[in-house]
Amino acid sequence: MRALFLTQSNSIDFFYELQKNTSIFKEVAYVATNKNNYKSFLKKNPKFEYENKNILKDWTLEFQNEEIDKKYIENIEKKYFNSSSILNSAKIDRRYVGGLKSTFVQNYKTTLSNKELLKTTQLSFKAILKLINDFKPDIIIGFICVTAIEYQAFHIAKKHKIKYLNLRPSRIANRFFVVSDISDPPKEMVHDYLEGLNDFDNKTSEEILNNLKSHFSYEGVVPIKEKDQLKEYLKFSTINSRFIDQKFFLEKILKYFHNIFFKNYLFTIYKWNISKKINSYRSYKYFKKNEIINMPNKYVLFPLHKEPEVQLLLHGAKYQNQFEFIKKVSDNLPDDVQLVVKEHPMGVGYRPVSYYKKISKIKNVILIGPLEDLSSILKNAQFLITIAGTSAFEAMIKKIPVIHFGDLPFELVSNNMINKFNKFEDLRLKYFHLLKSYKYNEEELIKYIGICLKHSTPLDFYSLFLKKSKSNIDENSIIKEKTLQLKLLEKYIINKFNL
Repeated sequence: MRALFLTQSNSIDFFYELQKNTSIFKEVAYVATNKNNYKSFLKKNPKFEYENKNILKDWTLEFQNEEIDKKYIENIEKKYFNSSSILNSAKIDRRYVGGLKSTFVQNYKTTLSNKELLKTTQLSFKAILKLINDFKPDIIIGFICVTAIEYQAFHIAKKHKIKYLNLRPSRIANRFFVVSDISDPPKEMVHDYLEGLNDFDNKTSEEILNNLKSHFSYEGVVPIKEKDQLKEYLKFSTINSRFIDQKFFLEKILKYFHNIFFKNYLFTIYKWNISKKINSYRSYKYFKKNEIINMPNKYVLFPLHKEPEVQLLLHGAKYQNQFEFIKKVSDNLPDDVQLVVKEHPMGVGYRPVSYYKKISKIKNVILIGPLEDLSSILKNAQFLITIAGTSAFEAMIKKIPVIHFGDLPFELVSNNMINKFNKFEDLRLKYFHLLKSYKYNEEELIKYIGICLKHSTPLDFYSLFLKKSKSNIDENSIIKEKTLQLKLLEKYIINKFNL
Protein backbone atom coordinates (compact mmCIF):
# COMPACT_ATOMS: atom_id res chain seq x y z
CA MET A 1 0.00 0.00 0.00
CA ARG A 2 1.29 3.45 -0.96
CA ALA A 3 0.70 6.05 1.76
CA LEU A 4 0.91 9.83 1.80
CA PHE A 5 1.54 11.25 5.29
CA LEU A 6 0.49 14.87 5.91
CA THR A 7 2.68 16.19 8.70
CA GLN A 8 3.04 19.48 10.52
CA SER A 9 5.79 20.50 12.95
CA ASN A 10 7.07 17.53 14.94
CA SER A 11 4.25 15.16 13.99
CA ILE A 12 6.68 14.03 11.29
CA ASP A 13 8.52 12.13 14.04
CA PHE A 14 5.38 10.13 14.75
CA PHE A 15 4.65 9.39 11.10
CA TYR A 16 8.21 8.23 10.46
CA GLU A 17 7.92 5.84 13.42
CA LEU A 18 4.62 4.62 11.97
CA GLN A 19 6.36 3.97 8.64
CA LYS A 20 9.18 2.00 10.31
CA ASN A 21 6.96 -0.04 12.63
CA THR A 22 4.24 -1.18 10.25
CA SER A 23 4.30 -3.56 7.30
CA ILE A 24 1.31 -2.36 5.26
CA PHE A 25 2.97 0.78 3.86
CA LYS A 26 5.32 -0.39 1.10
CA GLU A 27 6.10 3.12 -0.11
CA VAL A 28 5.53 6.44 1.60
CA ALA A 29 5.39 10.09 0.52
CA TYR A 30 5.47 13.02 2.95
CA VAL A 31 4.25 16.57 3.20
CA ALA A 32 6.40 18.65 5.58
CA THR A 33 5.31 22.13 6.65
CA ASN A 34 7.90 23.41 9.14
CA LYS A 35 11.40 24.14 7.86
CA ASN A 36 13.20 24.46 11.20
CA ASN A 37 11.53 21.41 12.65
CA TYR A 38 12.33 19.43 9.52
CA LYS A 39 16.01 20.34 9.80
CA SER A 40 16.08 19.09 13.40
CA PHE A 41 14.25 15.94 12.33
CA LEU A 42 16.86 15.23 9.62
CA LYS A 43 19.69 15.55 12.15
CA LYS A 44 18.07 12.77 14.18
CA ASN A 45 17.15 10.74 11.09
CA PRO A 46 19.87 11.28 8.45
CA LYS A 47 18.65 8.37 6.29
CA PHE A 48 15.12 9.75 5.96
CA GLU A 49 15.53 11.43 2.55
CA TYR A 50 17.48 8.46 1.21
CA GLU A 51 14.58 6.16 2.19
CA ASN A 52 11.83 8.53 1.02
CA LYS A 53 12.11 10.27 -2.33
CA ASN A 54 8.64 11.85 -2.50
CA ILE A 55 8.67 14.77 -0.06
CA LEU A 56 6.76 18.01 -0.54
CA LYS A 57 8.26 20.83 1.54
CA ASP A 58 5.74 23.63 1.54
CA TRP A 59 8.27 26.33 2.51
CA THR A 60 9.95 25.84 -0.89
CA LEU A 61 6.82 27.04 -2.69
CA GLU A 62 7.50 30.62 -3.80
CA PHE A 63 4.10 32.27 -4.13
CA GLN A 64 5.63 35.66 -5.01
CA ASN A 65 6.20 34.45 -8.57
CA GLU A 66 2.75 32.84 -8.86
CA GLU A 67 0.23 34.47 -11.20
CA ILE A 68 -3.41 34.22 -10.10
CA ASP A 69 -5.42 32.19 -12.62
CA LYS A 70 -9.06 33.03 -11.95
CA LYS A 71 -10.39 30.40 -14.33
CA TYR A 72 -8.23 27.70 -12.73
CA ILE A 73 -9.40 28.74 -9.25
CA GLU A 74 -13.03 28.79 -10.35
CA ASN A 75 -12.70 25.28 -11.80
CA ILE A 76 -11.05 23.73 -8.74
CA GLU A 77 -13.49 25.44 -6.39
CA LYS A 78 -16.34 23.89 -8.35
CA LYS A 79 -14.70 20.47 -8.68
CA TYR A 80 -13.14 20.02 -5.25
CA PHE A 81 -14.74 22.49 -2.81
CA ASN A 82 -18.45 22.49 -3.67
CA SER A 83 -18.05 25.99 -5.12
CA SER A 84 -16.86 27.39 -1.77
CA SER A 85 -13.74 29.55 -1.70
CA ILE A 86 -10.30 27.97 -1.85
CA LEU A 87 -9.30 30.68 0.64
CA ASN A 88 -11.03 28.60 3.33
CA SER A 89 -7.96 26.38 3.26
CA ALA A 90 -5.74 29.35 4.15
CA LYS A 91 -8.05 30.54 6.93
CA ILE A 92 -7.50 27.39 8.99
CA ASP A 93 -3.70 27.73 8.77
CA ARG A 94 -2.42 29.83 11.64
CA ARG A 95 0.73 30.74 9.70
CA TYR A 96 -1.49 32.68 7.30
CA VAL A 97 -4.10 33.88 9.79
CA GLY A 98 -1.77 35.59 12.27
CA GLY A 99 1.67 34.77 10.97
CA LEU A 100 4.52 33.32 13.01
CA LYS A 101 3.87 35.91 15.73
CA SER A 102 0.48 34.33 16.56
CA THR A 103 2.32 31.18 17.70
CA PHE A 104 3.77 33.18 20.60
CA VAL A 105 1.43 36.05 21.44
CA GLN A 106 -2.03 37.23 20.45
CA ASN A 107 -2.00 38.69 16.95
CA TYR A 108 -5.04 39.41 14.77
CA LYS A 109 -3.11 41.18 12.02
CA THR A 110 -2.86 39.00 8.93
CA THR A 111 0.60 38.90 7.41
CA LEU A 112 -0.64 38.34 3.87
CA SER A 113 -3.11 40.29 1.75
CA ASN A 114 -6.06 38.49 0.13
CA LYS A 115 -4.17 38.54 -3.15
CA GLU A 116 -1.12 36.94 -1.54
CA LEU A 117 -3.34 34.38 0.21
CA LEU A 118 -4.92 33.51 -3.12
CA LYS A 119 -1.49 33.06 -4.70
CA THR A 120 -0.36 30.89 -1.78
CA THR A 121 -3.41 28.64 -1.79
CA GLN A 122 -3.40 28.30 -5.58
CA LEU A 123 0.27 27.30 -5.55
CA SER A 124 -0.09 24.87 -2.62
CA PHE A 125 -3.11 23.27 -4.28
CA LYS A 126 -1.14 22.75 -7.50
CA ALA A 127 1.73 21.23 -5.52
CA ILE A 128 -0.34 18.78 -3.47
CA LEU A 129 -2.47 17.82 -6.51
CA LYS A 130 0.71 17.10 -8.49
CA LEU A 131 2.16 14.99 -5.67
CA ILE A 132 -1.06 12.98 -5.40
CA ASN A 133 -1.35 12.51 -9.18
CA ASP A 134 2.33 11.52 -9.53
CA PHE A 135 2.66 9.34 -6.43
CA LYS A 136 -0.83 7.82 -6.65
CA PRO A 137 -1.30 7.01 -2.95
CA ASP A 138 -3.72 4.28 -1.89
CA ILE A 139 -4.27 6.10 1.39
CA ILE A 140 -3.67 9.61 2.76
CA ILE A 141 -3.22 10.04 6.52
CA GLY A 142 -3.09 13.36 8.36
CA PHE A 143 -3.03 14.70 11.91
CA ILE A 144 -5.84 17.05 13.02
CA CYS A 145 -6.22 19.60 10.18
CA VAL A 146 -4.43 22.89 10.75
CA THR A 147 -2.57 23.46 7.49
CA ALA A 148 -3.87 24.63 4.13
CA ILE A 149 -2.30 21.65 2.38
CA GLU A 150 -3.98 19.12 4.68
CA TYR A 151 -7.36 20.77 4.04
CA GLN A 152 -6.75 20.68 0.29
CA ALA A 153 -5.47 17.09 0.36
CA PHE A 154 -8.61 15.94 2.17
CA HIS A 155 -10.85 17.44 -0.53
CA ILE A 156 -8.70 15.99 -3.32
CA ALA A 157 -8.82 12.55 -1.68
CA LYS A 158 -12.59 12.81 -1.38
CA LYS A 159 -13.00 13.73 -5.07
CA HIS A 160 -10.53 11.12 -6.32
CA LYS A 161 -11.98 8.46 -3.99
CA ILE A 162 -8.67 7.86 -2.24
CA LYS A 163 -8.82 6.37 1.25
CA TYR A 164 -8.31 9.11 3.82
CA LEU A 165 -7.75 9.04 7.58
CA ASN A 166 -7.48 11.87 10.05
CA LEU A 167 -5.91 11.29 13.47
CA ARG A 168 -7.06 13.57 16.26
CA PRO A 169 -7.70 13.44 20.03
CA SER A 170 -11.06 12.02 21.11
CA ARG A 171 -10.75 13.68 24.58
CA ILE A 172 -11.40 10.25 26.09
CA ALA A 173 -8.41 8.82 27.96
CA ASN A 174 -5.57 8.24 25.47
CA ARG A 175 -7.85 7.41 22.55
CA PHE A 176 -7.26 9.03 19.16
CA PHE A 177 -9.97 9.16 16.52
CA VAL A 178 -8.99 7.42 13.28
CA VAL A 179 -11.72 8.76 11.00
CA SER A 180 -12.28 9.45 7.33
CA ASP A 181 -13.02 13.17 7.43
CA ILE A 182 -11.86 16.41 9.06
CA SER A 183 -15.25 17.58 10.32
CA ASP A 184 -16.91 17.17 13.71
CA PRO A 185 -18.74 15.04 14.48
CA PRO A 186 -17.03 12.47 12.21
CA LYS A 187 -19.44 11.10 9.62
CA GLU A 188 -18.94 7.42 10.51
CA MET A 189 -19.77 8.22 14.13
CA VAL A 190 -22.90 10.10 13.07
CA HIS A 191 -23.94 7.06 11.03
CA ASP A 192 -23.44 4.63 13.93
CA TYR A 193 -25.22 6.92 16.37
CA LEU A 194 -28.26 7.46 14.16
CA GLU A 195 -28.44 3.77 13.28
CA GLY A 196 -28.51 2.94 16.98
CA LEU A 197 -25.60 0.51 16.68
CA ASN A 198 -24.63 -1.06 19.98
CA ASP A 199 -21.71 -3.28 19.00
CA PHE A 200 -19.37 -1.65 21.49
CA ASP A 201 -17.84 -2.53 24.85
CA ASN A 202 -20.51 -1.33 27.27
CA LYS A 203 -18.54 -2.26 30.39
CA THR A 204 -15.41 -0.37 29.32
CA SER A 205 -17.55 2.64 28.38
CA GLU A 206 -19.10 2.70 31.86
CA GLU A 207 -15.68 2.44 33.50
CA ILE A 208 -14.36 5.34 31.40
CA LEU A 209 -17.41 7.46 32.25
CA ASN A 210 -16.97 6.80 35.97
CA ASN A 211 -13.30 7.75 35.76
CA LEU A 212 -14.17 10.97 33.94
CA LYS A 213 -16.74 11.83 36.60
CA SER A 214 -14.12 11.69 39.33
CA HIS A 215 -11.23 13.15 37.33
CA PHE A 216 -11.85 14.71 33.93
CA SER A 217 -8.60 14.44 31.99
CA TYR A 218 -7.26 13.03 28.75
CA GLU A 219 -4.01 12.52 26.84
CA GLY A 220 -2.08 15.76 26.42
CA VAL A 221 -3.53 17.68 29.39
CA VAL A 222 -0.97 19.18 31.78
CA PRO A 223 -2.20 19.30 35.40
CA ILE A 224 -2.42 22.51 37.43
CA LYS A 225 -0.80 22.22 40.86
CA GLU A 226 -0.83 25.60 42.62
CA LYS A 227 -3.09 28.24 41.14
CA ASP A 228 -1.64 31.15 43.15
CA GLN A 229 1.99 30.52 42.29
CA LEU A 230 3.79 32.62 39.69
CA LYS A 231 5.79 29.55 38.65
CA GLU A 232 2.55 27.91 37.44
CA TYR A 233 1.84 30.89 35.19
CA LEU A 234 5.38 30.77 33.80
CA LYS A 235 5.13 27.00 33.36
CA PHE A 236 2.08 27.30 31.14
CA SER A 237 3.60 30.16 29.15
CA THR A 238 6.46 27.84 28.10
CA ILE A 239 4.47 24.63 27.85
CA ASN A 240 6.09 23.45 24.62
CA SER A 241 9.55 23.25 26.14
CA ARG A 242 9.02 22.67 29.84
CA PHE A 243 10.05 19.03 29.68
CA ILE A 244 13.09 19.40 27.42
CA ASP A 245 16.30 18.40 29.19
CA GLN A 246 18.91 21.13 29.49
CA LYS A 247 21.66 19.31 27.58
CA PHE A 248 24.31 20.55 25.17
CA PHE A 249 24.54 23.94 26.88
CA LEU A 250 27.38 25.31 24.72
CA GLU A 251 25.67 24.23 21.51
CA LYS A 252 22.52 26.09 22.58
CA ILE A 253 24.47 29.27 23.37
CA LEU A 254 26.06 29.19 19.92
CA LYS A 255 22.64 28.65 18.38
CA TYR A 256 21.27 31.70 20.23
CA PHE A 257 24.10 33.87 18.82
CA HIS A 258 23.49 32.51 15.33
CA ASN A 259 19.76 33.24 15.60
CA ILE A 260 20.36 36.78 16.86
CA PHE A 261 22.94 37.84 14.28
CA PHE A 262 21.85 35.88 11.23
CA LYS A 263 18.10 35.31 11.63
CA ASN A 264 16.95 38.51 13.33
CA TYR A 265 15.36 36.51 16.17
CA LEU A 266 16.10 39.32 18.64
CA PHE A 267 13.33 41.42 17.05
CA THR A 268 10.96 38.56 16.28
CA ILE A 269 10.91 35.19 18.03
CA TYR A 270 13.01 36.16 21.06
CA LYS A 271 11.10 39.42 21.37
CA TRP A 272 7.77 37.56 21.27
CA ASN A 273 9.00 35.01 23.81
CA ILE A 274 10.05 37.80 26.17
CA SER A 275 6.64 39.44 25.64
CA LYS A 276 5.03 36.15 26.58
CA LYS A 277 6.96 36.02 29.87
CA ILE A 278 6.04 39.63 30.62
CA ASN A 279 2.37 38.89 29.82
CA SER A 280 2.52 35.89 32.16
CA TYR A 281 3.82 37.98 35.04
CA ARG A 282 1.31 40.77 34.43
CA SER A 283 -1.61 38.35 34.14
CA TYR A 284 -0.51 36.69 37.39
CA LYS A 285 -0.60 40.10 39.15
CA TYR A 286 -3.87 41.05 37.46
CA PHE A 287 -5.80 37.91 38.43
CA LYS A 288 -4.36 37.93 41.94
CA LYS A 289 -5.51 41.52 42.41
CA ASN A 290 -8.92 40.92 40.83
CA GLU A 291 -9.64 37.48 42.27
CA ILE A 292 -13.35 36.65 42.48
CA ILE A 293 -14.12 35.42 46.00
CA ASN A 294 -17.84 34.77 45.63
CA MET A 295 -19.50 33.66 42.44
CA PRO A 296 -22.85 35.26 41.46
CA ASN A 297 -26.11 33.45 42.22
CA LYS A 298 -27.02 32.96 38.57
CA TYR A 299 -24.37 32.56 35.94
CA VAL A 300 -23.32 30.74 32.79
CA LEU A 301 -19.72 29.76 32.17
CA PHE A 302 -17.73 30.47 29.01
CA PRO A 303 -14.16 29.07 29.01
CA LEU A 304 -12.00 31.01 26.58
CA HIS A 305 -10.40 29.03 23.77
CA LYS A 306 -6.66 28.91 23.32
CA GLU A 307 -5.64 30.77 20.18
CA PRO A 308 -4.90 29.89 17.45
CA GLU A 309 -6.26 26.32 17.53
CA VAL A 310 -8.17 23.96 15.29
CA GLN A 311 -11.35 24.26 17.36
CA LEU A 312 -11.63 27.90 16.33
CA LEU A 313 -9.92 27.89 12.93
CA LEU A 314 -11.82 24.89 11.54
CA HIS A 315 -14.68 23.92 13.84
CA GLY A 316 -15.70 27.40 14.98
CA ALA A 317 -14.53 29.55 12.07
CA LYS A 318 -17.42 32.05 12.29
CA TYR A 319 -16.62 32.87 15.92
CA GLN A 320 -12.86 33.42 15.95
CA ASN A 321 -13.16 36.86 17.53
CA GLN A 322 -13.85 35.74 21.10
CA PHE A 323 -14.25 39.28 22.42
CA GLU A 324 -17.16 39.89 20.03
CA PHE A 325 -18.55 36.46 20.88
CA ILE A 326 -18.55 37.32 24.61
CA LYS A 327 -20.28 40.65 23.91
CA LYS A 328 -23.05 39.02 21.90
CA VAL A 329 -23.60 36.26 24.45
CA SER A 330 -23.76 38.81 27.26
CA ASP A 331 -26.25 40.97 25.31
CA ASN A 332 -28.59 38.01 24.87
CA LEU A 333 -28.56 36.50 28.34
CA PRO A 334 -31.48 37.12 30.74
CA ASP A 335 -30.93 40.35 32.69
CA ASP A 336 -30.33 38.64 36.02
CA VAL A 337 -27.81 36.10 34.66
CA GLN A 338 -24.10 36.90 34.55
CA LEU A 339 -21.51 35.54 32.16
CA VAL A 340 -18.42 34.10 33.85
CA VAL A 341 -15.47 34.00 31.43
CA LYS A 342 -12.56 31.76 32.40
CA GLU A 343 -9.14 32.11 30.81
CA HIS A 344 -7.63 28.95 29.27
CA PRO A 345 -4.55 27.61 31.13
CA MET A 346 -2.66 27.50 27.82
CA GLY A 347 -3.64 31.12 27.20
CA VAL A 348 -1.26 32.27 29.93
CA GLY A 349 1.23 34.74 28.51
CA TYR A 350 -0.43 34.65 25.11
CA ARG A 351 -3.00 37.37 25.78
CA PRO A 352 -2.02 40.78 27.23
CA VAL A 353 -3.66 42.19 30.36
CA SER A 354 -5.30 44.88 28.18
CA TYR A 355 -7.40 42.11 26.60
CA TYR A 356 -8.62 41.00 30.04
CA LYS A 357 -9.46 44.57 31.01
CA LYS A 358 -11.41 44.95 27.78
CA ILE A 359 -13.45 41.80 28.54
CA SER A 360 -14.07 42.90 32.14
CA LYS A 361 -15.74 46.09 30.91
CA ILE A 362 -18.46 44.17 29.07
CA LYS A 363 -21.86 44.36 30.76
CA ASN A 364 -22.63 41.45 33.14
CA VAL A 365 -19.26 39.78 32.58
CA ILE A 366 -17.00 38.40 35.31
CA LEU A 367 -13.50 37.30 34.33
CA ILE A 368 -11.62 34.64 36.29
CA GLY A 369 -8.06 33.40 36.03
CA PRO A 370 -6.61 30.55 33.97
CA LEU A 371 -5.64 28.35 36.91
CA GLU A 372 -8.98 28.38 38.71
CA ASP A 373 -10.53 24.92 38.99
CA LEU A 374 -12.98 24.54 36.11
CA SER A 375 -14.90 21.72 37.81
CA SER A 376 -15.60 23.85 40.91
CA ILE A 377 -16.89 26.77 38.85
CA LEU A 378 -18.88 24.49 36.59
CA LYS A 379 -20.92 22.75 39.26
CA ASN A 380 -23.13 25.78 40.05
CA ALA A 381 -23.42 27.14 36.51
CA GLN A 382 -26.84 27.18 34.85
CA PHE A 383 -25.21 26.47 31.48
CA LEU A 384 -21.81 26.03 29.94
CA ILE A 385 -21.54 28.01 26.71
CA THR A 386 -18.75 27.29 24.27
CA ILE A 387 -17.78 27.78 20.67
CA ALA A 388 -16.27 24.33 20.18
CA GLY A 389 -14.48 23.47 23.42
CA THR A 390 -13.77 20.18 25.20
CA SER A 391 -15.18 21.73 28.39
CA ALA A 392 -18.60 20.91 26.89
CA PHE A 393 -17.97 17.21 27.43
CA GLU A 394 -16.95 17.74 31.04
CA ALA A 395 -20.10 19.80 31.60
CA MET A 396 -22.28 17.05 30.14
CA ILE A 397 -20.67 14.49 32.45
CA LYS A 398 -21.10 16.84 35.45
CA LYS A 399 -24.82 17.25 34.64
CA ILE A 400 -24.62 20.84 33.37
CA PRO A 401 -26.56 21.72 30.19
CA VAL A 402 -24.43 22.85 27.24
CA ILE A 403 -24.97 25.40 24.47
CA HIS A 404 -22.44 25.53 21.65
CA PHE A 405 -22.07 27.48 18.41
CA GLY A 406 -19.29 25.62 16.57
CA ASP A 407 -18.92 21.94 15.69
CA LEU A 408 -18.32 19.31 18.37
CA PRO A 409 -18.12 15.51 18.33
CA PHE A 410 -20.27 15.50 21.48
CA GLU A 411 -23.21 17.15 19.69
CA LEU A 412 -24.30 13.63 18.74
CA VAL A 413 -25.76 13.26 22.22
CA SER A 414 -29.40 14.03 23.05
CA ASN A 415 -30.68 17.60 22.72
CA ASN A 416 -31.79 17.35 26.32
CA MET A 417 -28.13 17.67 27.32
CA ILE A 418 -26.45 19.73 24.58
CA ASN A 419 -27.87 22.23 22.06
CA LYS A 420 -26.33 23.93 19.05
CA PHE A 421 -27.24 27.55 18.28
CA ASN A 422 -26.68 29.44 15.04
CA LYS A 423 -28.05 32.77 16.28
CA PHE A 424 -27.20 34.62 19.48
CA GLU A 425 -30.83 35.72 19.79
CA ASP A 426 -31.74 32.08 20.51
CA LEU A 427 -30.10 32.47 23.91
CA ARG A 428 -32.74 34.93 25.08
CA LEU A 429 -35.59 33.11 23.33
CA LYS A 430 -34.78 29.57 24.45
CA TYR A 431 -32.84 30.03 27.70
CA PHE A 432 -35.55 29.17 30.22
CA HIS A 433 -37.09 26.46 28.06
CA LEU A 434 -33.76 24.64 27.79
CA LEU A 435 -33.13 25.05 31.51
CA LYS A 436 -36.51 23.56 32.30
CA SER A 437 -36.34 20.73 29.75
CA TYR A 438 -32.79 19.65 30.63
CA LYS A 439 -32.53 15.95 31.43
CA TYR A 440 -29.35 14.06 32.22
CA ASN A 441 -29.12 10.78 30.33
CA GLU A 442 -26.24 8.53 31.35
CA GLU A 443 -27.09 5.87 28.77
CA GLU A 444 -26.55 8.44 26.01
CA LEU A 445 -23.09 9.26 27.36
CA ILE A 446 -22.16 5.57 27.63
CA LYS A 447 -23.35 5.07 24.04
CA TYR A 448 -21.31 8.06 22.86
CA ILE A 449 -18.16 6.81 24.62
CA GLY A 450 -18.73 3.34 23.15
CA ILE A 451 -18.95 4.75 19.61
CA CYS A 452 -15.79 6.79 20.28
CA LEU A 453 -13.98 3.60 21.32
CA LYS A 454 -15.11 1.91 18.11
CA HIS A 455 -13.67 4.72 15.97
CA SER A 456 -10.44 5.28 17.88
CA THR A 457 -7.26 3.58 19.00
CA PRO A 458 -5.03 4.03 22.07
CA LEU A 459 -2.27 6.51 21.25
CA ASP A 460 -0.17 8.42 23.77
CA PHE A 461 0.64 10.90 21.04
CA TYR A 462 1.74 13.89 23.11
CA SER A 463 3.45 12.12 25.98
CA LEU A 464 5.19 9.16 24.33
CA PHE A 465 5.67 10.23 20.72
CA LEU A 466 6.09 14.01 21.00
CA LYS A 467 7.55 13.84 24.55
CA LYS A 468 5.58 16.85 25.76
CA SER A 469 5.14 15.38 29.23
CA LYS A 470 7.24 13.31 31.55
CA SER A 471 6.85 9.57 31.47
CA ASN A 472 7.01 7.37 34.55
CA ILE A 473 8.34 4.37 32.65
CA ASP A 474 11.90 3.58 31.55
CA GLU A 475 13.18 3.99 27.98
CA ASN A 476 12.86 0.30 27.06
CA SER A 477 9.25 0.26 28.25
CA ILE A 478 8.56 3.44 26.27
CA ILE A 479 9.87 1.79 23.07
CA LYS A 480 7.75 -1.32 23.70
CA GLU A 481 4.62 0.74 24.40
CA LYS A 482 5.11 2.88 21.30
CA THR A 483 5.60 -0.22 19.15
CA LEU A 484 2.46 -1.78 20.61
CA GLN A 485 0.37 1.33 19.95
CA LEU A 486 1.64 1.61 16.37
CA LYS A 487 0.76 -2.06 15.77
CA LEU A 488 -2.73 -1.42 17.15
CA LEU A 489 -3.10 1.54 14.79
CA GLU A 490 -1.94 -0.63 11.88
CA LYS A 491 -4.45 -3.32 12.84
CA TYR A 492 -7.20 -0.69 13.07
CA ILE A 493 -6.42 0.55 9.54
CA ILE A 494 -6.37 -3.03 8.19
CA ASN A 495 -9.76 -3.79 9.75
CA LYS A 496 -11.31 -0.46 8.72
CA PHE A 497 -10.53 -0.97 5.03
CA ASN A 498 -10.61 -4.79 5.00
CA LEU A 499 -7.03 -4.90 3.75
